[in-house]
This record gives sequence, structure tokens and C-alpha cells, in this order.
Amino acid sequence: MLITFVGTYQRTFFVPRETISNKFGLSHPHLTYNNAIELFEEVRHGMRTILKWGLALLLGSSVCGGGTIAHAQTELPGSLVKVGHYTASTDYLNLSEYYQTTRPTTVTVQYRPTYHDGHTKQRQLTLPQGTTVAGYLTTQKVGNHLQQALLLYSSRLSYALLSRVQPKGYTVDPIADTDATPTVISGTQLTAFKRVACPKYMVAYSHGDLYAGGIAAALSPAEPTQTSLRITPDGVVELLSYDANANANLGFYQRPDTQAKITRTTFHDPYRDLYFAHDLRGFNLKRVSRTGLQQYKLTIENLHNPQHILGNPLKGVAGTFDSLYLVSGVPYYTFIGFDGASN
Repeated sequence: MLITFVGTYQRTFFVPRETISNKFGLSHPHLTYNNAIELFEEVRHGMRTILKWGLALLLGSSVCGGGTIAHAQTELPGSLVKVGHYTASTDYLNLSEYYQTTRPTTVTVQYRPTYHDGHTKQRQLTLPQGTTVAGYLTTQKVGNHLQQALLLYSSRLSYALLSRVQPKGYTVDPIADTDATPTVISGTQLTAFKRVACPKYMVAYSHGDLYAGGIAAALSPAEPTQTSLRITPDGVVELLSYDANANANLGFYQRPDTQAKITRTTFHDPYRDLYFAHDLRGFNLKRVSRTGLQQYKLTIENLHNPQHILGNPLKGVAGTFDSLYLVSGVPYYTFIGFDGASN
């Protein structure tokens, strides 16, 4: 079933499908996941050579606390919010659900070759109790009945966690997050996950991936290949350099230049302060204490100046939105969603 929504940009829903916005450069063929999931596929500005994926929820979703685009945010699908001078539906913005493990839980993670050709490998990763993950609760058909299932976005977890079982020469496979096989939790294993609010450290309408650059970079049709700041659902900040030699879609999934666990978060719009026990190379952190787990502070400021990149309604191409931030004074941007459906 194909449903097209028309706005300033257009985007098409393929039902059933799934939408994942992990990183710029993530592309994937049409999916076959037999659940109540929607796929959004879009070519940015009609010139971008890569595909972005954005999460559209059919069920209730949890939007990050604070960090409004305009004056208020809503977690309700189908709601209208102001994005700069434009009105957008939350169905097209990057909403995520978050879950926390209630006990140590083993999940399957898929990895693929970093530099060479070859087959993927799956490994069993144990998530410690209290680990926060991003996911999507849906249903899948088992025999003649439907049962609940949780699709985990494993590639959005921290490198520190994923590398525990990562085979040498392999990288977590971001495309596996769109596949029902390795990442779906169902049956009694579902009891190991409880729904939680969006963590304070996650910036609004973002999956946590920010890219170096200001307005010019956000509006550019070129794929980002410089520096990326990633905030993971399990509470880690990573600074990544792009690896141009890695296979497609894996450039920003390599070992971070620096990484640290977030020990505390405060939010007073437009400022989000992340605290760490030690300094982070590559960031201009402010030292606020000499002892304890909250010695250094990283400030992320939402400039509340979202950028709207026009699509091409005549060609059925949706437009996109990016939010601008200052990270300790350095400009970054993050993809936050689409303004409509595309063919």
C-alpha cells in the first residue's frame, strides 16, 4: 500500500515499512518487515546522492524533554508543530521511543566488513541492567495471531558497548536496524524492557548525530565527511572523524576519537549541559569541580533557527529540516525530519 502526503515537500509511506535515521549516507532497499511499520525514503534537495531515513511512529512516541523547535513539542503522532516559519507534522519528524533493560539482557547485533567485501556476522551482546536503548514497539504475526515485538536500533548504541563483541575488521551494521531478523525482541524477552521517557541528554527531534558546520553545511547537498558528535541512547558522548576508506554507510561508525559516559544532564532551554568525570579531547569543556563525577561540563545550545531545505513537489521529493546548535561555541547541525511525503 502506497500513501503519499503532499506538503511543501512530499514523501511517501510504504506500508508496512520502517524508518530509521541513523546517519547521513544510510541507504537501503525496500524492506520486508511484516509489521505495522512505515518507510520514509527521500532524496535531499533533489541533488543529494545519499538517502536519509527518518522515524515516523504509528504508536505513541516519546519526544526528548525540552529543546523545543519553536515554543512547544508534542509526543503525539499526527500533531502539528512549528519548525521555524513552517508547520510540520510530527509524523515526519524524528521521534523515538526509549526503553530500559530491567535485567541483564542478551540481544543479537549484526556486524559487516569495514573495508573488505564479505558476509555479515551476528554476535550476542549482553546489555547491562539499566541500559537505555532506542526502539519501536509494534506487532508481528506468529501463526494465526499477532504478538508484540520490539525493534531495537542497535547501531545507535555506544561504540564502547558494541565493541565488546565486535569481530575484528567488522563494524556494526546500521542497515540491520531495518531488518526484522537480528534486532527484534519478542515473547518473554520483552519483559526485560520497560518504556522510559526520552533521556534529557538527547537533543530535540534528533537521533543524537550532530555534524560539524553551520547554516552553509546544513544546506549543502554534499554528504558530511568531517566531524560528528554523537549522543547515544545509553548515555555516551562520542566525537567521531569520518573514515573515507570504510565501506558505504560506515564512515561515522568507527572508533571514536574521544568518548565518555554522561554523569549528569541539566536542561534550561536553549541550553543543555552534559557533565563528565574527566576532560574530553576535542571539546572545549568547562571545569566546574575538582572532585567527583561531574568535574567537566559540555554545553549544547539550541539556536532555534531550523533550516528548511526545499524539495521538489513536481518530482515527488520531500524537503528536509535541520536544527542548528552550538557545542561549546562550535557550530553543529542535526537532521530532524521531513516536511511531508515523497513518491
